[in-house]
Amino acid sequence: MSEHRPIWAYGVLAIGVIGVSFAAIFIKMTTAPASITAMYRLLMTAIMLAPFAIPGLLRTVRELTWRDRGLLFLSGALLATHFIFWIQSLFATTVASSTIFIALQPIFALVGAHLLLRERVGWMAWGFAFLAFVGTAVIGWHDLLRGGTAGIGDVLSVVGVLFAALYMLAGQGLRPKVPALQYNFLIYIVASVILAIYSVLHHDSFLHYGVGDWRAFFLLALIPTIFGHTIFNTLLKYLPASVISMSIVGEPIGATILAYFIFANPITLPWVVGALIVLPSVVLFMRTVYRAQRNSVVH
Repeated sequence: MSEHRPIWAYGVLAIGVIGVSFAAIFIKMTTAPASITAMYRLLMTAIMLAPFAIPGLLRTVRELTWRDRGLLFLSGALLATHFIFWIQSLFATTVASSTIFIALQPIFALVGAHLLLRERVGWMAWGFAFLAFVGTAVIGWHDLLRGGTAGIGDVLSVVGVLFAALYMLAGQGLRPKVPALQYNFLIYIVASVILAIYSVLHHDSFLHYGVGDWRAFFLLALIPTIFGHTIFNTLLKYLPASVISMSIVGEPIGATILAYFIFANPITLPWVVGALIVLPSVVLFMRTVYRAQRNSVVH
């Protein structure tokens, strides 16, 4: 990729960060179970992507090995599980607490790569990862002291982020083989089917929801998914993956500010202290990792 980076791409990246920040807000507006909310979000997104993803889809699937297809199914299952835990966490704790743990996703992903794929991680990166966990511990400890379901919500969010990291690892070998549109379309379809089966087993209703719920399902598909994650995938052509990955720290900030103005959710001092530790630590962690990867390629 050329060293020239168009200025407009950073503006579009900011739009993507704002888009994903709305995910927690729209979820808070639903009354549906986590699995139903996630299913309709992914299914509606797949329908929106279908006109662009279906051409060439059959050929793409035929070129995949059975191992690749197994990884595709596993990725969809992990994504579905991530949404069940993370969405449920939003019903148990605040938007601020639930979304701050999302920033840990790249750290979990690299820990998984270190354990499963034997990727080497420098001591400096581990140091920044430790600081990030200290920051989340500050927030988690405050939530435990508050009582109620806040502590449970934090745990659900952490488990959800863990599955998101595993989803990233499972799809790591597939993404170079499958174009982004087709990859997302297939993953969303697989995850939707798994979520539908889960909902049937839990006797959740598929249809009996109010206008506000259906509006939230649609907005979840359109804004945080199409105008959020799809924008990130598209910008890989114009910006380094490291820049796009670091933008993940913008989601908890954006979601917390939106929740403050829309739901009047207070921003507590322990959250601010924790966030001031977590977010810079995650950025420094990713910078250290990307710099080490770049140096290893050069040498």
